[in-house]
Amino acid sequence: MKTSVVMPSALATPAPSPAPGFRWRRLVPLFTIMPTICLILSGLITWLNLGWVDGFFGRWMRAFVTALPVMPVGLLTLVTLERVLGPRLLAWPRVVAQVLLALCAALVMELLMASAVTLSNQGLSAAFPGQWLAAFLRSLPAGVVISLLMAFVIKPRLARWVGAGQ
Repeated sequence: MKTSVVMPSALATPAPSPAPGFRWRRLVPLFTIMPTICLILSGLITWLNLGWVDGFFGRWMRAFVTALPVMPVGLLTLVTLERVLGPRLLAWPRVVAQVLLALCAALVMELLMASAVTLSNQGLSAAFPGQWLAAFLRSLPAGVVISLLMAFVIKPRLARWVGAGQ
């Protein structure tokens, strides 16, 4: 019977370090997908708040710049929500759990985006609550579509893409 002998030098060899672009590979979605979603939602909410007015593009860009810093807050909220709800949803069918998390994501992101964009477009006045509510409710279907696309199409592809870089 043969036995294998492990050489001490083999044990001391460190694991190979990740490729230089590995860390950047994880950050690419943050710098591409998040601004794209912010651009779409800020444009929609600006249009819902103001309609097609003179200077629409400038107001949209101002709303975009105002809403962009809100996106990481929403992302952190969604990660926390997924960590809290994830274990509780393990007994549910996977598709139902993903749909529920996508709906929660839509609610959180639309709440934050509608707040930032309406504040940027209208300012804080007595009419703000009504304008915010109208923008939130009217933009929520777009948020639901984006969240479902993220849950079922984009997120799995990103996971494979990041995994391929390891």
